Amino acid sequence: MDLNVTRRMLGWSGEKHALSREAIDTSLELSGLRPGIAEWRAFAVRSIQTTGVLSLAAGVIFLVAYNWHALGVYGRFAMLELPLLLALAFAWLKGTDRLSGRLSLLLSVILTGALLALFGQTYQTGADVYELFLTWALLAAPWAIACRWEPCWALWLVVINVAAALYAERGHAFFGLLSPRQGLTPWTIPFFLNIAAFVAVETLSRRKKWGFCERWLGRCLLAAAMAFGTFIMILRISRMSEFEGSQGLVLLEVLLFVAASTGLFVYSNWRREDLFPFAVLSLSWLVATTAWIGRLMAEHDAGIGSLFVIAMYVIAASAAAVKGITLIGRRWKVKQATE
Repeated sequence: MDLNVTRRMLGWSGEKHALSREAIDTSLELSGLRPGIAEWRAFAVRSIQTTGVLSLAAGVIFLVAYNWHALGVYGRFAMLELPLLLALAFAWLKGTDRLSGRLSLLLSVILTGALLALFGQTYQTGADVYELFLTWALLAAPWAIACRWEPCWALWLVVINVAAALYAERGHAFFGLLSPRQGLTPWTIPFFLNIAAFVAVETLSRRKKWGFCERWLGRCLLAAAMAFGTFIMILRISRMSEFEGSQGLVLLEVLLFVAASTGLFVYSNWRREDLFPFAVLSLSWLVATTAWIGRLMAEHDAGIGSLFVIAMYVIAASAAAVKGITLIGRRWKVKQATE
């Protein structure tokens, strides 16, 4: 078909360089991007099933909590163990290729955590909360591997992150390197954990293994990693951390943050697939540099004028970041058109 005829059919205007409303509707229909009745029905069914499973998990947990005194020790454990065994049996019968089987394993992951909480509350083992979440993650790992479903992996990664964050908050020593007042801040544990998880998820997503096929989970891990890294920078810049360490180790933390940011920038620019990492990097560095400027203003007693300087910097840096990300996206499109 002639190019000019195609443009007229789609309502292309060479002067406006834009599509009309009718042309946009036609493009969505031809490309199949607009969901039809069947797609909306399937989405509604999946949403209802997922909501039902989450409601069932919450109902079982609150049922045991509300009837705590009415149920004996064996009754409490039975109220959690029986649904857990039934969920595993149902997943085995249905298989993980079907949504019902995957939701059953997701329910198993949730009930595993509830069972551990019940055990700790009943026998008062004296374990820290982070040990509960770490044990939860270890016991639920087989269900996540068998499920091969990204929402289940997301829940498992949330549990791991909570365990790492609680461990860092308590400030325990970690092989002598991450210890109070001597080494790196323990918050580097969740920072490196999320970076490693991002690399693993990104690799598995490209190979379509273990149920990883979408980009949203990698984006969440990337955002979590840079959030922890930014938090470390804020603690060091403001000197509010109780983990002072030596100047060399503090410099090492800064260099690790810079190296992680540089590596992410180079990798994303090389892949030319997603602009989201650049937005995360921009926000992270904007927050860190704003904290640094605020500290300088406080040290020099700038007074109320420091608020004006910080506000102007945030506005200028945000505008520059948006402009830079836009230019990167345009450059990618030019390279794709010429290749």
